[in-house]
Amino acid sequence: MIARRWRGWADDPAKADAYVAHFEGNVRPQLEGTDGFVAATLERVKDDGGRTEIVVVTRWASIEAIRAFAGDEIDVAVVEAEARSVLVDFDTRVRHIELADEDVFGHLELIDIPAEAAAHEPWFNETLTSVNDAVVRLGVIDGDFHWHKHNEQDEFFLVLDGELLIDIEDADTITLGQHQGCSVPKGVVHRTRAPRRTTILMVEAAGVVPVGD
Repeated sequence: MIARRWRGWADDPAKADAYVAHFEGNVRPQLEGTDGFVAATLERVKDDGGRTEIVVVTRWASIEAIRAFAGDEIDVAVVEAEARSVLVDFDTRVRHIELADEDVFGHLELIDIPAEAAAHEPWFNETLTSVNDAVVRLGVIDGDFHWHKHNEQDEFFLVLDGELLIDIEDADTITLGQHQGCSVPKGVVHRTRAPRRTTILMVEAAGVVPVGD
């Protein structure tokens, strides 16, 4: 599965409301009419400058499905005139995140985590294995993720290589170096960032959506 992330910013709540109405009334029906579209989430976060950050993450069955929606230049954002009129800024390009939801390794199967990480480029997220009602995920990232939260699940991060910054809404940023970890409680809005290529392990409930609820 492929997640496609786009961000826009509105400079007042009314314009953010207008974008949400545009998305739900025009964009979502178009998405739902495209073969291979799986789901979409929209998150609103007020940033330090008083602007409202709007994050749209769509999930797709394949790159071919994304191409049917976005055209051949799949990294170019599709931003209609109605959206441009209410946003003060927006991403002109989107980020694609490869998501592997099914277990890659079974029980009693050796997992060479450095080798698995080396085989993938950022951005990549896969479920290594399941442990009772939880999953262990491998992430390879470089740059910033988006503000999001998980409504019902806590999340644990462990840095294997590199450096991970976890921004917490209305709180200080947590910085994790190699072999350091931290858990983020459910419902807490957060954003992860990596100043360079970073490999992390995540432990969370099975079924959690990596890109947020």
